[in-house]
Amino acid sequence: MTDQDRKKWDARYLKDLGGTAPSPILKNYWTLASCGNALDIACGNGRNSIFLAAKGFAVDAVDISSVATNHLAGKDLKINVICADLDTWDIPQDRYELIANVRFLDRRLFPLIQDGLRTGGVLIFESFMDGEKDKYCLKQNELLRAFQSLRIVYYEEKKADLSEKFDQTASLVAIKTGAVT
Repeated sequence: MTDQDRKKWDARYLKDLGGTAPSPILKNYWTLASCGNALDIACGNGRNSIFLAAKGFAVDAVDISSVATNHLAGKDLKINVICADLDTWDIPQDRYELIANVRFLDRRLFPLIQDGLRTGGVLIFESFMDGEKDKYCLKQNELLRAFQSLRIVYYEEKKADLSEKFDQTASLVAIKTGAVT
């Protein structure tokens, strides 16, 4: 992303920080992970980070928007707020019991996400699908193929809520069972 991208997201969050309820997929599957370190990729207003911190995780919350991360930094929880460009930020290896990636797609991060999970770590990933129409959207079965070396616990592609910009979502929950090649 560029400085222009940062300004775009800052402007969006200045207008509307978004809802506070955690993502349904995170609420449904966070218990698969051992409590420890968690990473919230493209955390936005921090709704998922706040949820995980309240459940006892030490959360690294990363987003490009300083408006979003400044809002989150004011919370009195175990959240390490990182304002960074995810196009260049690298996920620390073998660090996390849980990684959440909700409504964000950067394919460069796929191998870094796998390497960032500890053995037994849980990946909760949900993003938009729109076929070939948008480079920031997943293609059919792309998410499933990208993380096939993990043990897939749940996978679904479905129609998105009518209020969403894109037609479909893909959701995946997976566990790292050993060394990922």
